[in-house]
Amino acid sequence: MSEVITSALHQAAQNFAASLDEFYPSYGSNGLNERNLTYQMSKAFEARSNAHAFMEVPFLNPVTERYEFRIDCMLFDPTTVAFVECKRLYSPEKAEQLRLDFHRMSAMNLAPLMEKFTRAETGERSVYRVMLAETWQKATVDWWTAKDSSRSWDNEWLPDERGVFEVKTFENGNTLYWLFAYELLELA
Repeated sequence: MSEVITSALHQAAQNFAASLDEFYPSYGSNGLNERNLTYQMSKAFEARSNAHAFMEVPFLNPVTERYEFRIDCMLFDPTTVAFVECKRLYSPEKAEQLRLDFHRMSAMNLAPLMEKFTRAETGERSVYRVMLAETWQKATVDWWTAKDSSRSWDNEWLPDERGVFEVKTFENGNTLYWLFAYELLELA
């Protein structure tokens, strides 16, 4: 398990909860923009020494041979690289988008990005693909953690390293959850 990733996610969830205590950036049931997930994760990660973040990093689509794929967020420090995709998860279509994003972040597709590092010690970094999703639905939380099979959504693709943060329960009783999953990539 990556302590760097889980601690950054935990700190990001705490920071976001504190921000939500001050301001709610949405109206009605529109939910929160997924960019908030990306921002909070990168902010928590970058608070550490020698840590960096880039948003919307392009990488090669092997089918079209064009740099048209984008990673929501790329985080790195001297020991870790994390490629992060974020989503709002509320439907089977969004679950399928998550699955496709996760598979798109394959070692084969991401290895060329690692070659762009300018320092020789890049090969010593652990490289992860990370999913971060928000949901307001307890049934979705249970689906993510494989505690409930009432959702017919496919979750066989989810890696073992996954979990949930209860970000905030509001006065109306609604709870915002962050779902995360990550996997160490073996780059040749």
